[in-house]
This record gives sequence, structure tokens and C-alpha cells, in this order.
Amino acid sequence: PANAASLTVTVTGLSATDTIGVSGYLITESAIAPAATAAGWTGTAPATFTFSSEGSKTAYAWAKDAAGNVSASRSAATTITLPDVTAPALNSFTLPQTATDLTVAVAGLSATDTVGVTGYLITESAIAPAATAAGWTATAPTTFTFSGEGSKTAYAWAKDAAGNVSASRSAITTITLPDITAPALNSFTLPQTATDLTVAVAGLSATDTVGVTGYLITESATAPAATAPGWSAAAPATFTFSSEGSKTAYAWAKDAAGNVSASRSAATSITLPDVTAPSLNSFTLPANAASLTVTVTGLSATDTVGVTGYLITESAIAPAATAAGWTATAPATFTFSSAGSKTAYAWAKDAAGNVSASRSAITTITLPDITAPALNSFTLPQTATDLTVAVAGLSATDTVGVTGYLITESAIAPAATAAGWSAAAPATFTFSSAGSKTAYAWAKDAAGNVSASRSAATSITLPDVTAPSLNSFTLPQTATDLTVAVAGLSATDTVGVTGYLITESATAPAATAPGWSAAAPTTFTFSGEGSKTAYAWAKDAAGNVSASRSAITTITLPDITAPALNSFTLPANAASLTVTVTGLSATDTVGVTGYLITESAIAPAATAAGWTATAPATFTFSSAGSKTAYAWAKDAAGNVSASRSAITAITLPDVATLTIADALLALRIGSGKVKANAQQMARLDVAPVVSGKSVPDGKVDTGDAIVILSKVVGKRIL
Repeated sequence: PANAASLTVTVTGLSATDTIGVSGYLITESAIAPAATAAGWTGTAPATFTFSSEGSKTAYAWAKDAAGNVSASRSAATTITLPDVTAPALNSFTLPQTATDLTVAVAGLSATDTVGVTGYLITESAIAPAATAAGWTATAPTTFTFSGEGSKTAYAWAKDAAGNVSASRSAITTITLPDITAPALNSFTLPQTATDLTVAVAGLSATDTVGVTGYLITESATAPAATAPGWSAAAPATFTFSSEGSKTAYAWAKDAAGNVSASRSAATSITLPDVTAPSLNSFTLPANAASLTVTVTGLSATDTVGVTGYLITESAIAPAATAAGWTATAPATFTFSSAGSKTAYAWAKDAAGNVSASRSAITTITLPDITAPALNSFTLPQTATDLTVAVAGLSATDTVGVTGYLITESAIAPAATAAGWSAAAPATFTFSSAGSKTAYAWAKDAAGNVSASRSAATSITLPDVTAPSLNSFTLPQTATDLTVAVAGLSATDTVGVTGYLITESATAPAATAPGWSAAAPTTFTFSGEGSKTAYAWAKDAAGNVSASRSAITTITLPDITAPALNSFTLPANAASLTVTVTGLSATDTVGVTGYLITESAIAPAATAAGWTATAPATFTFSSAGSKTAYAWAKDAAGNVSASRSAITAITLPDVATLTIADALLALRIGSGKVKANAQQMARLDVAPVVSGKSVPDGKVDTGDAIVILSKVVGKRIL
């Protein structure tokens, strides 16, 4: 064919004649005759031929016979134009990181193609669009409109004239649309009647296009500000009215943008019950008593309705109106639980269950004690190997109370004032010497009555008195923790080592000191950092403690102490969201490395955005009103200080924008002069300026450029 769109083309009319017979056909792109044995010969004339490349091409046909004679060639020409199958390639595609509108700017969208780019398309779908799909544009679009807000991904595509569509290139943006829709309250109910100023709230709920962030109930029908005190994140379950009677409450909801809903009202009728407690007039006890039961005199009370009960207790905590022990009349006596300096509290109640404040009275009860304690048991081991032996089962009873125990080697009763008495029964007793020994146990009470003795015998044979010897003890040269590894701690003893102990004191510990371990410890915890010396000790079963062996290490602990803020001040009032910060400083055990001011009382992370190496001189609030800022400091270790807060009241000036029409009202034209209308200028709070200079009298030439400047916002208007 004259033209083709494929490297394989149709062959027609290929035939040959021979004196004996044609045995093979071959087509080549070379004009050089092929050998009869070359590859590619076919027994019949081929119907197609495949070229090696496109363009203006010539093919050569050959025939051969059985004797290997190859014919002269016959040529034919064709022009091959292959279709475009290479898709364009996108070079770049960028969206802004954030946007406040569904239509966002597109930057840098471009593509290249082997033939030429004929169309661009941006979609929200990662599925490649058809070349015939709607929306393709001949030039790269400069904007793209998303279907909704949030974290959004757009996909850019390019196509060529052959309909080849490129692979996509994606870009991400986060769209946050301004919220201007106030929440809507669904329901709000109060009980029809109540007996308390605080009433239950039922069914309070609201919906919002973004989300409800606050609820408030008021007694006023005037809508509260979104910054007013009292807003709560969750719908309140109760509301407290200011007084009783027929009352109406108004429920409100707000969102994060500060939009406040219309109110929803509910009414209730409050009748308060009797809440006035009785008042005690007098209550007296004798100054001293010799019995737990004492006489009560003068106990009386008054109430707005009537006193229905009296109660005396030893506790200053008000009893419940339903507690046991209330009597219809004032009691004449009261029984204390024990002797001593005692305080009794008198109470009164009324029929409504209101309990009065207490009235107290004091008495001192001294009960005579003439009965000595009685010892129950007292046991020593049959044999011992130490002068100090264990005491078992030593106990005593007394009609009032045992106040002291004493063990002696003498059978003579000790005085109640003798040295050595202990409040608790001793667990050991130390004899003066070894041998067959008898000990005598005694008990006494607070009155000085001393019991009869109870004796126990033991035989003491003193044991081994040779202390162990430490072989080695090693610590690492340096450490970053108070607990360090212990290496090579071992000891020998004539009988056997029974305990190991490491201390920071060079003073030998007692064999009974806390901390001894049966095996050599593998770690030791120091009390503080720095250059530290530890002392290793060993003991045997006889309680002999070795001489010490010391080892030195240097401990450097990581910094875990947060900085401390010294001061932080804001002006009491401000007319701008950006306010001056004074006196912000902090101290740290190592060094302060960052400062941050936030509107949140939640401590920021040390890696949060906004930290500055030096204390900031200003801070910009997100909105006006009564504002609290929180200052923080951090150190190189990432420790963040507790906050220090400061309060300011921000009142922004009126910045209503002037329109061109407003500005033109301030001028009037006449007699080849333009004169500012002074009265109108004052009303708009603007001033005419010519060539950058103010014109006090407002007179300017008509040929001059006139600029109206707003003194409020400092912006060119006209």
C-alpha cells in the first residue's frame, strides 16, 4: 500500500515464474540479493511484511528455485506513519497547604509530550479520566473547586491530540470553611414544680453544622456572649434559680466559632421547704467527774416550727436526723467511752430533719485505778549463742490499760518510775553475761501499779567472734544513674559469710541493720550524684561485721528538673489583639532554652511549634475580651515548666470599612475647586490628603490627585 499505520503492511500480487518451478519467496529491506540458504524463505508468497521502523520505506521481493537460483529483486515503496501512543508527562502541580474556600489556587501545573499537550484536567478522583470526559481545558487551570472541606487531595492530568492521558500528579490541601451558622436547640425541659432552687434539667440538646461546644442556662431572655462566664462543654443536668416562685429559664448553645443559638425556654414553680435548723440555747457538763456517766444541765433548743429531738455525741461531725440515739426530750446524763479530758457535742433537730449546729461542753474524767496488770506469758529460747536473746509471747492485760513492759535479771519488783520501761513488749532482752540465766518480766499501768513477775530461763553460749574478710569490690568509673553495677564483691570467713551490705557511710553497720542480703549484691543505689564512695561489708552468722572495702564512681544524672517561671505580666487593658509582655523570665538548674506563651492552660510539648530562645516581648490573642495567657519555659533536656498566667481585657476599636460611596460623600465640587465637607469628614472620621500631605482646610485643586485616608484603619479608600 502507498501508506500504512503499522510496521506490518499487506503484500499483494507477489508471484514469480521459473523454467522448472519456484520453490521459495523472501521479502527484505535490503537491495542485496539474499543467499538461497538465508533464513526467512517461505514456500508460498507472503501476504504481509514487517518493517523495522516507520517512515518512507522500500521492500525488495525475491524468488528462488529448487536449484538455488535466486531471482533479481522487484521493489515496492510505502510510507508508514505510526499512531501516537505516548502519554504526556506532568512536570509539577502545587496547591496551598491550607485554604478557607472550596476554590483554591493552582500553581506550577505544566506537562510535556512527544507531540504536544492538548488538554489539562484536575479531579478529586485518583481514577484516570477519559480523553473525552467533560472539563478538559486547553491551558493549565489556575484554580480548582473542591466538593467539600477537610483534608483534600486533587489529581492533575494532561492529554495529547491522540487521546493519550498522562499518569496523575497529586497535591494536598486542608480546607477549613468559616462557620457562620449558629447551633439549634432541640429540646429543654424543667419539672412543673420543685422544692429546691436547684432543679433538674431534662432533654437539653442542640445540633450544629460543625459541632456544639458549649451550653448555658440563664434567667435572662437576653442572649449571652460566647465569652460570657458559665458556659459548659456538656449540657448541664441541673440549674439553680436565684429565688423561689414562678420561674422561667432560658437555654442557649454555642459553637467553636462563637455563634450563639436562639434560646429555648422552660418554666417551673419553686416552693422551698423548711430548711431552718433549730438553735441550741445552752449545754453544760461538770468540770470534773469520777465516772464515765456525767450529769447534763441546761440543755435546751428553739426552732421556727418546733424541736423534735435531742442527741449528745463525742464526735463534732453532725449526726443524721435518722441516726440512732435521738430522744424527744433533752437527756439528763451522758456516758463517755473513756476517761480523760473529754468534749461532748449537743444537737437538736426538727420535724423536717434539719439538724442544728452543735454546742459543746468539756469535762475531765479521772477514774481511780488500783488493779495491777497481769502477765499472760513470757518465753525465752532454751539455748542462745548471744547475750541478746529473743523474747516470745510477752503480753499482759489490765482493767484500764497496760502502759509499760520491763525485763530484768533481778527477781525484785522494779519501781514504776525505774529506767528501762517500754510502751510495747520488748522483742529481745540482753543479759549481762553468758551461762545459765533467768529473766523476769514485769508490766505496769498508768496509775503506777506494777504486776507480779513472770520468769523464763535460757542457757547462753557465745559463738564465733572472728569477722569475715572482703576479697574485692569494684564500681564503674562513671555512671548516669544513682543505681550502679557492682562487680567482684566477695568475702571469706572462718565459719561462713551470711550477709553482704553496701553503704555510703564509712561507719560499720550493725549485723542487724536493715539491708543485709545473703548474696553479694550486683547493684547499689546512691543517695545523690557527684563523686561518690561506697563501702562494702560482710558478716557471719555470729553477727561479726568485716572491715570495709571501698570503691569510687562519678555519677552524672540527666536533667529532669523543669525550669521555674519568675514573673509574667500583661497590661490590664489593651486595644489590640497583640499586647506587650513584660517581666517574663525563668530559671533552671542547667539553663532555660525556650519560652512560649499560649491561650491554653494545657502544658505544650517541648517540641511544639512557637518556642523562642528568648522571652517574647509581645503576644497576640485569638480574639478580644477578658483573656488569660499562660507563659511556659523549657530547658535543653525537654523539661517544660509549670505555667504562669496573666490576664488582660482587650477592647478592639471600631474598624468598620468605609466604602467609596461614603468617601465621595465627604467631598463637594464647586468653582474649579474641590472642597472637603468638614462636617461629613468628621462623621466618617477621614481626612483628605494631597501628594502625601494633609490639607487642614480641606481645599485642593481639581487637578490634584485626592486620597481619602481613614484615620481609624490607616488605609487608602479613594
